[in-house]
Amino acid sequence: MVRKVLLIMTVLLLSVSLGFSNTKFKESESKEEYSIPKVYFEGNINEMYDKSDERKIKLKYESNDINFEGYASIKIQGSSSLRYEKKNYTIKLYDDENLENKKTIDFGWGKQSKYCLKANWIDKTHARNVVTAKLVGEVQEKYSLFESSPNNGAIDGFPVEIYINDEFLGVYTWNIPKDAWMFDMDENNPNHLVVVAEEWSNNTLFKEEPRLGSWGFEVGEPTEENLNKFKRLANFIMYSDDETFENEFRDYLDLNATLNYFIIMEFAELQDNVTKNLILVTYDGIIWSPTLYDLDSSWGTSPWGTSKLDYYNSYDYLASTLWQRVSEVFKGEIANRYFELRKNILTKEHVMNLFYDFENMIPEESFKKEEARWTLIPGYSYTQIEKFLDIRIPLIDDKMKKRKES
Repeated sequence: MVRKVLLIMTVLLLSVSLGFSNTKFKESESKEEYSIPKVYFEGNINEMYDKSDERKIKLKYESNDINFEGYASIKIQGSSSLRYEKKNYTIKLYDDENLENKKTIDFGWGKQSKYCLKANWIDKTHARNVVTAKLVGEVQEKYSLFESSPNNGAIDGFPVEIYINDEFLGVYTWNIPKDAWMFDMDENNPNHLVVVAEEWSNNTLFKEEPRLGSWGFEVGEPTEENLNKFKRLANFIMYSDDETFENEFRDYLDLNATLNYFIIMEFAELQDNVTKNLILVTYDGIIWSPTLYDLDSSWGTSPWGTSKLDYYNSYDYLASTLWQRVSEVFKGEIANRYFELRKNILTKEHVMNLFYDFENMIPEESFKKEEARWTLIPGYSYTQIEKFLDIRIPLIDDKMKKRKES
């Protein structure tokens, strides 16, 4: 299975040239000059403030490996990020102007028509979300989780430059969307469900019975029947005693996926994933697997990108009934899993190599254009990530050692 986006540069893909009449796209540069894919939009995407506002654009994609033209529907994407000046977008590709015939393109994850364009507003490196997701994918692969999904149930992506009506819009990442195909799901299967926490509240902290609005369905309809499948899990988390929680845990939650989520959340200080952005996935309507999403608030940076967190203190995961109980009941399993991962995946060298591999995909000229176009974009450099790891790793090592000994 192709799962690493770097294979985009090596895998042989079909180049498609489907023109449409009277286009206003400028002439292409020579292939040799491309070092980052370029995406050209033609249309009006001004003043898009609501996710229900869906528009039509023409689209042209150019890279060394993949070239095509077509149409797309486009709408803004995200929740708290909707207020940012630079927007995220969801696009669906089509061959025709009437948006009736889907265009499927393989960017290394199989032929698909729906993708997400991430602005990465709080991270001027554009790396944290995708690189952290690559790390998640490696950890999940080690324990044979989400094996039929691209990047083992986490997003994947690569950097692009986007232009709107021949004007530079910014550096983005072209990502797997939070969609059924991200999890290799059949939307017609009633037991294939993906639930996501939409907010930080007592409801999503498993202190109250789940309700729609606080929780949303990314796959599956928000019916009472589907909500009851999720309530079964929530009631177990909230009301089971410790003995039952330990003995029957695997009848409700995948333990491997849960341990991985907890460890990466603590290692990378993912304070924005304690509850908001928590995704829970089920293929049978009974056993759920947590998986990580929206990982730009990571490696010591706040969800606003304008401040660094205290590297010595953990985020408040104990606020969540789920993570508080997991941390107490499975402390030995957490420690053992952590030290397994520390051997070759959760190392400073490996993490930084992933970041530097990503950095090499964006030319310096692209960063300069981005800084000129978006002068207020916040965030920190790779130097900050290195400093974070120098402090955080010994801290978590010591914490896990004490867990193991207790």
